[in-house]
Amino acid sequence: MHHPIPPSAGRPRRVRPLRLAAAALAASLALAACGGGGSAGAGGSAGSDARKQTLIIAENEPPATFDPVQADNSTVDEVAIPAYDTLLRYEGSELKPSVATEWTFSEDGKALDVTLRDDVTFHDGTKLTAADVKYTLDRVARLGIGVASLVSAYDSTEVVDDTHATIRLKRPYAPFASALTRVYLLNSKLVTANAGDDDGQKWLASNDAGSGPYKLTGYTPNQEARFTRHDGYWGGFTNQAKDVVFRYLPQAATQKTALTSGDVDIAMDIAPTDWASMEGAGYTVDKADTNVQLYVFAKMKDSPLENPKLREAISYAYDYDQHISAILKGAGKKAVGPLPGGMSCFDETTPQPTRDVAKAKQLLADAGLSDVTLTMTYLKATAEMEQAATLLQSNLSEIGVKLNLEAITYPQYVDRLKTNETTPDLGMIYGFPAYPDPDAVLYVQFHSSFINNGQNSGGYDNPEVDKLVEQGQQSTDEAERCAAYAKAQQLIAADHYSLNMANSQYVTVLRQGLTGYTYQPAHHQTVDVYKVQVG
Repeated sequence: MHHPIPPSAGRPRRVRPLRLAAAALAASLALAACGGGGSAGAGGSAGSDARKQTLIIAENEPPATFDPVQADNSTVDEVAIPAYDTLLRYEGSELKPSVATEWTFSEDGKALDVTLRDDVTFHDGTKLTAADVKYTLDRVARLGIGVASLVSAYDSTEVVDDTHATIRLKRPYAPFASALTRVYLLNSKLVTANAGDDDGQKWLASNDAGSGPYKLTGYTPNQEARFTRHDGYWGGFTNQAKDVVFRYLPQAATQKTALTSGDVDIAMDIAPTDWASMEGAGYTVDKADTNVQLYVFAKMKDSPLENPKLREAISYAYDYDQHISAILKGAGKKAVGPLPGGMSCFDETTPQPTRDVAKAKQLLADAGLSDVTLTMTYLKATAEMEQAATLLQSNLSEIGVKLNLEAITYPQYVDRLKTNETTPDLGMIYGFPAYPDPDAVLYVQFHSSFINNGQNSGGYDNPEVDKLVEQGQQSTDEAERCAAYAKAQQLIAADHYSLNMANSQYVTVLRQGLTGYTYQPAHHQTVDVYKVQVG
């Protein structure tokens, strides 16, 4: 966002569906002196030892808040992961216990019984109990922002005792357990004491109320966020860093320089031409398949793109092969339909256009279209988007369509989508599934309930698709779910609503000596710092 969103051509920036002003974040964090700040490597052996025990990660964009309710956005998710626990977690594509040791759905699919660990403490020493689970979920529902879109089926929580709770749903919702991996558990007493008039949003924008392995100790706006170990963490420590720093370096070249000079340990936005030269040269270049896809969504009302022939012509004009070879430098694959290929229920038979200029021109002629002018937005300082936008502009000029380009920020993009009047003709954006379930793509991006209120970027409204993705949510039978999702993929493809540009790999460059780093499909463009061993 990055969405929500790379300064490098080979990696998407994060999408940032955030409503809180970034200014709130900068308001009150103390500039704590944590190892890994600007002087971490200076001043003799003490400084050198501190640097060795400090993990510094180069990032291209700071979070607009530290409130984990906004962790549907990857910039926030990344700083929530060290500081907070969740009931469940993903390892790869497998759901695993975390604070919840057991979880069981009722037969009707409308209740989830959870059993909690009894040894989890928040950073202030308070014990985590089922009351904190209830408070966290209730707050998400009250606020109705961020991760609320992932747990919209939530109704209430019954606290049985300190380690047992029953979470009740408004309707059967099969992906609910998956969605809990983005619900970070809050210290209810601490947040209540600082609730103010906005349910603690201002306070949590710059403070920590978690139980995770690291606690937030400082933030210098637009420069770095600093964390230090929570020694009472229930998971214990082996060779993890004592201190963790996220350093915000928006330019790919700056990240490379910082990595090669030893100022950072991990960089995730180095340009493909640079990381290709670093392979085998003392660095680890980790390339991982992702569920992230780059799309261009068409405005479906009050736009020339209401004409399906124009949408179809655009889909045949684009040079998908050049995107993979020249823009991604081979670190990705061509998309096939609206659902990324690594997702469960992916339908490989979904029709996917390939570049065919003659067919594109014929579609326009058949529709009687000429002298078409469109405007497309894309995200600033996002090299893959910048290059893809220019390529699409060139490709469309070949078929007689003029494309005006407008680079904007993600918050500006979100504002544009709030009304059909301000929605761009075409919007280029990444889809960042919050968990590896087709619901996180086909519901969140294509259901009509998210028009002008979420990630349905072009106002797509197909009642049959709505019905199918709702069936997929409610069925507990995997074969039934996949049948519904497969049909939805076919229908969306037939509407030519989305131009499915590419499914990129995620490239991370690490210094020698680090072990344990693993790309997390369920937490794209983040680092699980607790897994990284500094030696």
